[in-house]
Amino acid sequence: MKALVVYGTRYGTAAEIAEEIARVIKEEGNETDLLDVRSIKDPDVSSYDLVVVGSGIKMGKWTSKALKFLQKNKETLATQKVALFVSCGAANEEKSRPEGQEKYLDAVAAKNLVNPPVATGLFGSVYDPEAKHGLMYKLTTSFIKKDLEKKGIDSSKRHDYRDWDEIRDWARGLTRD
Repeated sequence: MKALVVYGTRYGTAAEIAEEIARVIKEEGNETDLLDVRSIKDPDVSSYDLVVVGSGIKMGKWTSKALKFLQKNKETLATQKVALFVSCGAANEEKSRPEGQEKYLDAVAAKNLVNPPVATGLFGSVYDPEAKHGLMYKLTTSFIKKDLEKKGIDSSKRHDYRDWDEIRDWARGLTRD
């Protein structure tokens, strides 16, 4: 099988997930290419059996270039196995996962793919109080900080909510027919 893993990222969290997905797919014996959507203009995706497309979520949205990739390749992707993943805060807590699944995966698939994806992955995010982000992120972070403190978690420290075993298992599942 020949696989392509394409991702959109703002701060690197989705990139790290995409890198791990590509590594696992390759480890399973498949030819695998990894592409940041910012580095490609007009990729030919027709030669791939599996296309995995992912994005980080910021302020409730996929990266614009990852969405444009889906839209631009909609017809070609209709003939291939496609999987979608996101890295978002909605995956950090069990109670918000159903909303994250619907909003960031199911709705995006319905709007941008001809066929349903073979798999969707809703993966956690990274909270990093030292990261350099824009004003809107800083405003959102103040709410996150209060929530962490209410739960007894030190909001001055970086917290990685990604479950790497879950990500690896998901990637392995993509290689099975």
